[in-house]
Amino acid sequence: MNRITRGEGMKSKRLQLVFSSLSLTLLACLGVGCSNGELFEDQATGQAIDKTSMDSPPAKIHIQFAQWSVPSTKFIEEAITRFNENNNSNIQIDFLNIPLDRYIETLNKLNASGSGPDVFELPREWLNSYITKEWVSDLSSSISPAFISSFPDWAVNSSKELIDSQGRIYSLPSNQITYRLIYNKDLFRESGLDPDSPPRTFSELVKAAQLISSNEIGRSKYGIAMPMGEEWMDFVQPMEAINGYSGVHFYDFKSGKYDLTVYKPWLKTIKELNENGGVFPGMENMKSSQAMAQFADGNIGMMIASSWQASLLFDQFSPKNDWGIALPPAIDNARVGKGAIKVDTAGWNVVNSGTPYPKEAAKVWEFLYSDEYIGPLFAHSSMIPIMNSQANDLAKPTATSRFREFLPGSNDSVYPDTPLILEEWSRKKIYREAVAGNQDDPSLLEESSRLNTLLDVAVTSMTIDINHYYFPGFNPLKPMDHK
Repeated sequence: MNRITRGEGMKSKRLQLVFSSLSLTLLACLGVGCSNGELFEDQATGQAIDKTSMDSPPAKIHIQFAQWSVPSTKFIEEAITRFNENNNSNIQIDFLNIPLDRYIETLNKLNASGSGPDVFELPREWLNSYITKEWVSDLSSSISPAFISSFPDWAVNSSKELIDSQGRIYSLPSNQITYRLIYNKDLFRESGLDPDSPPRTFSELVKAAQLISSNEIGRSKYGIAMPMGEEWMDFVQPMEAINGYSGVHFYDFKSGKYDLTVYKPWLKTIKELNENGGVFPGMENMKSSQAMAQFADGNIGMMIASSWQASLLFDQFSPKNDWGIALPPAIDNARVGKGAIKVDTAGWNVVNSGTPYPKEAAKVWEFLYSDEYIGPLFAHSSMIPIMNSQANDLAKPTATSRFREFLPGSNDSVYPDTPLILEEWSRKKIYREAVAGNQDDPSLLEESSRLNTLLDVAVTSMTIDINHYYFPGFNPLKPMDHK
């Protein structure tokens, strides 16, 4: 908007200069004399200048798009550049790349001050808050039925079940995140471990990590890396996802109650690994990119890696060792494969309700779901699409065949939404405290009780319909087949 205003101001100044020039010419003619031809010639010159100004291309409408820093940033920038060069709507996308660890804080401040970006991505957990604050636009009227039909039913239903949405659509997910165990086969061999038999349980994971670290003393190589520099995406989401493989989840859909204590075995495992030297040092502040670089250099035996983290291995950090990809470990042998590994969703893009260009912002929003945007990201093993037509491409060879092992299969599934969403956000602090302290202290139980009390109040006040989140016949192997 400022750019257009400046453009109009410049045009006005140019017109003033033209008229000033004509006035000076007229005064000169009156003073010293000149022919009518000379006067009309100057007038024609002024008209030509004015016409040139009027025929110049209109100023670009700038739409700012914000996203947190991800490994695929350079492919995103390339896609945006192509859009800027080829779109017929005179739109210029200005990409705002915000560091992951400061993304929500920065976005909250920008929107609270009324200067938020026109289009931006949100974590699923924050959508309800932004809807309640009326910071995001209802896109229902601008989305065609054909566009909606290109998404799987669960994705559309998930967007419509947002609190306060009343069936309106504010966002849709565009990609999915899966989780696997990646491991260094060379370090397995050197430590006497079978490179074709990665750990299947938490106890096997601990033994393997200890063995690798002990065997590699003096070589700065460690059994496992557990980056926690970004608590949510590096620690909380992976933990909850892989524990789904054991059939547990922090919200019990069968009882309609919260129970964070189901993660005690994994939290104890992390603490044990950290205390016995099996973990690469500095896990509390380690970033994903740092861990992936160390893994690629052959200094790490194992990692729980998300598909977006692993994309670094197919682009920035090419492993120098023989490495494998496997399903994550379970709590114990009895619980191997008792549930689906949770698939997280991402790419929940929204349009700012305060944008001065709602139509143009909506066009940019739709572009973020297009083949032109998502196709190159998938082709470079940077993301896994959700839309039906794009997901069909999963059956085709990808640029990096190893990435296929991260594609969702029979052991993976999206899970139903949980009822309290943002109120659940504080659980990351409880998990972190449990890792640092004693997992048997009451904090996990107390947080579960707090959430259940909030849920009871919401159900009693009828702000939440528990029937949307209570499934007595819930099957953790098929989480979405609950209706």
